[in-house]
Amino acid sequence: MRNTNQRTNKNWFCFYCITSSLYMLTATLFICLDSFFSSSALETFSLAVLLTSLTTLRCLCVLGPNVQAWIRVFSRHGAMSVWDTCLQITVACTLIGAWVGAFPIPLDWDRPWQVWPVSCSLGAMIGYLTGLVVAPAWIHYHRKQLTYKCK
Repeated sequence: MRNTNQRTNKNWFCFYCITSSLYMLTATLFICLDSFFSSSALETFSLAVLLTSLTTLRCLCVLGPNVQAWIRVFSRHGAMSVWDTCLQITVACTLIGAWVGAFPIPLDWDRPWQVWPVSCSLGAMIGYLTGLVVAPAWIHYHRKQLTYKCK
């Protein structure tokens, strides 16, 4: 019983460390890409938390803290199962949605949804939801070629 509790605590600690480090990496990336850090630090970090939650929590639940599995899944032709393919599609759609959501920010429309990072957050959520719809459709279309084994 004690060995199981120690292993569970170690898994939770790894989960926390990976999530925290990916959150800090995302926030640092936003700051390096000239986001509004000085005037909108809370908004920048909120977008980092949103993107980290949408992209990494599912990956951590499916892949765990295994770095080799992450590299395998997110390499060009690394998806070896249906679950890997779902992760790839959902993460890609989320990041593309956030990127496309940044396009209206510099336009001079003075709309409330144009304020940093509202449009990026909306784009990320729409991209995530699109990924949740596209992934099963892609799997249904390619079901003959896919394997259902987890490695």
